Amino acid sequence: MDNKEIILNESCIDILKEVGHICTGNATVALSQVLNQKVELTIPDLKLIDSDKVLIELKDSQEVLVGVSIQLLGQLSGNIVLMFPEKSAYSLIDAVSQYRTELGNATEYGVSSLKEIGNIVISAYLATLSSFTREIILHSTPNLICGTLETIFNVAFSNIAHPVKKLILIETFFSIKDKDINGSFFMIFEPGAVKQLLERAKDISKGFLE
Repeated sequence: MDNKEIILNESCIDILKEVGHICTGNATVALSQVLNQKVELTIPDLKLIDSDKVLIELKDSQEVLVGVSIQLLGQLSGNIVLMFPEKSAYSLIDAVSQYRTELGNATEYGVSSLKEIGNIVISAYLATLSSFTREIILHSTPNLICGTLETIFNVAFSNIAHPVKKLILIETFFSIKDKDINGSFFMIFEPGAVKQLLERAKDISKGFLE
């Protein structure tokens, strides 16, 4: 798909945001069930951005983060990352484990726990997205990445097809106040997937949803 063809009109943006809201809501329910704790989230933000400005949009810093990354495979290709500040990541492990953890010293069980949490949350998101696109969405096994935002981005999205000038970025934030846990959840689609999402959104906006 030629990046010049990517055009987001207001109705498509509204539909994709609403789909993102529903997907993220289901993912949040999955996370709250794992933690047995209410999870609060912001309404997802959706932007069409230049690929070389992603880190600027995500407000890059030198803070150490822990990310659970999953690659989308097949027709709807892209990547999803569930990301936590380091302290929140270890608090999350403590919340689902009887074993205490310390910063910089995650056990093998702790790493597995984070991957499994990421897998549950992201799978819930993708199940809803699959219903919207009417496509079976396959994905890789979770990959745990630790480092700055730039490091996580470079590793998580290193497989994105090149050259890519425009990407759809969907980002939301969530928090679990009683456990002092906060994080973000973002997804980037490749051009082919962008085209598919836009075509589906246009069908809905024209009243063709069955």
